[in-house]
Amino acid sequence: MSDLDKAQISQQQELQTPSVVKEPRNLLWLAVVSVVLTVAAWVAGNFSGIVSVIICVVAIVVGAFALKSHRNIIRNTAITSIIAASVLLVVISAFFIVVYVGLKSV
Repeated sequence: MSDLDKAQISQQQELQTPSVVKEPRNLLWLAVVSVVLTVAAWVAGNFSGIVSVIICVVAIVVGAFALKSHRNIIRNTAITSIIAASVLLVVISAFFIVVYVGLKSV
């Protein structure tokens, strides 16, 4: 076999082997931070609604960055965190709107 044949065979083997893309580990930590922020928002909701809303928004943004992951467990964790934070955000926002609209109309 000549050098040209060996080069062609090695090129064909490189094309046939799938390339493993390593995703950064910070996507895992973003999903974990999003969950921790969501839990913190639910706990903070007992004491201050505005602080809870701010933490919810931050948790949703951090979870959105974690959605870039190709691993299902990280993506599912981020989606769960986003849903939990969104539910709390909607509940507290609805409460604020009802209270403020109700107080202004009286």
